[in-house]
Parts: sequence; C-alpha cells; structure tokens
Amino acid sequence: MRNPAGPLTTLEKIYLAFAMTRAAGFVDLVGFVSLYGLYTSHMTGNTVAMARHISELDWPGVVRRGWPIVTFMFGLMLGSLIYEAEKRRKIAIPFPPAIALEVFMIAIFIALGIGSNFKADIPPQPAGKFFLMVAMLAIPMGIQNVVIRTVGGINVYTTFVTGSLVKFVESLSQYLFWLRDRTRGRSRRRIINVLRISPRTVPVQQAALTFGLWAVYLTGAVCAGFSIQRFALLAMLAPFTLLSAIALYGAFRPFLPLASNEW
Repeated sequence: MRNPAGPLTTLEKIYLAFAMTRAAGFVDLVGFVSLYGLYTSHMTGNTVAMARHISELDWPGVVRRGWPIVTFMFGLMLGSLIYEAEKRRKIAIPFPPAIALEVFMIAIFIALGIGSNFKADIPPQPAGKFFLMVAMLAIPMGIQNVVIRTVGGINVYTTFVTGSLVKFVESLSQYLFWLRDRTRGRSRRRIINVLRISPRTVPVQQAALTFGLWAVYLTGAVCAGFSIQRFALLAMLAPFTLLSAIALYGAFRPFLPLASNEW
C-alpha cells in the first residue's frame, strides 16, 4: 500500500493550472478555425455575436451562437456536480474523473472528424453533426473551468483569460503602491533591498501567476494555429494527450483529505 503523499502543493497547482490553460487556448483556437468562428471557451465573444444576430433577426445565427453558450453552461454544471460528489465522498482532489470526461469528449470530437478526412472546416450542415462537434468542445471547457478554483489564495480561470488579466493589473497596482511606500525618500541601498525581496511579496507572486496564465493560453492558441495548418483536426491529439496525462497524474497520486474547501 502506498504512503499518502498529502494534498497538492501550491507549485503542483500552478503546473496543473498552466497545463490546463494551455490546453484550453489550443482547443479554443481549433474551435474558432474549424467551427466558423465559434468560441468554445470564450463566451463573451459568442454573446456579442449572438446579440448582433438578434438585432439582424438572423435566428439561425442566434441558435448557432447560442448553442456553445448553452453547452458550456452545461459543462459548468456537470463539473460542479462532479466536484460536489467527490467532496462528499471525502476525496480530496476531484479532477481525475472530470478531466477524464473532458478527454473522452475531445476523443469523440476527433472521431467525428473521420467522415470529413479530419478537415479543419466543419460545415454547418448536417446540423446534427455540427452542433454535436461544438458540444464536444464547449462542454469539456465548461467542465475544466471548475476543476481548479484557487491557487495561492486567488481565483484562477483555466479556460478564459479576462479574469486573469484583471487580477494581474490589480496585483501590479498593489505592488507599485507597496514599492512606493517602502522606497520614497530612502537610500539607494534600501531601495535595492526592497527590490530584492519584491519577488517574495504576495502582489508580485499573484501578478506572475495571472500573467503566466494569460501567456500559456496565448502559447497554446499559437501552437494550435500552426498545428491545425499542418495536421487539421488531428492537431487535437495534442490537448487530448496533455489532458490525459493530467488525469493519469491525479488518478495515480495518493492524497490526504484537505482541511479546507479550496478545491
């Protein structure tokens, strides 16, 4: 029997959050390119486009833009139910079954591409297949959004980056005030000492984390852009493999019950 390894450390949470965010950036760009400009994790863009279709009385467009919103919300609900069920069973970290379900749906998306020879241009007709493929990306992104909730005492979002950018700027502002209070009218040596300890301050650490989340999301999307040009929908094997590794890591790592509801 294995010895319990204890709950996830903050560093582990950061690595997992970065990996999931990179996968989300990859998935979102593949969805945008292959599904006629639909976002599978960025619901703000879909909402604005839906509003435009409403103003133009373009009801098919409303349905097309509204569908990823509905399925994303369903994924959020599904992820939350998994989280609560695992917590009630006293399981410290609920992400393995949630990520495994996400991987399964991405596998279905890849399999559905067989009929079109994996071309990264999924036509809206037949509508059933199109909407199913949208759901197989939007639902996993909703599920993933509730897998990791906080890191280092702040809320994190692994499928969209607006919240991360807001928190980055807030943390940077806090640090600038902190720096001003400790260096105003001080000697050069004092200023150097303050700068030396800056990386250990909470605002700097939070700014680094949230900026890092934005950066890895961007990196994932850029990688998807290059990959889909060469491999079409088979490029989705990249996030499939990454998320599979995360699920396996969680499944085979023993845990102790957490004292708080941070996850």
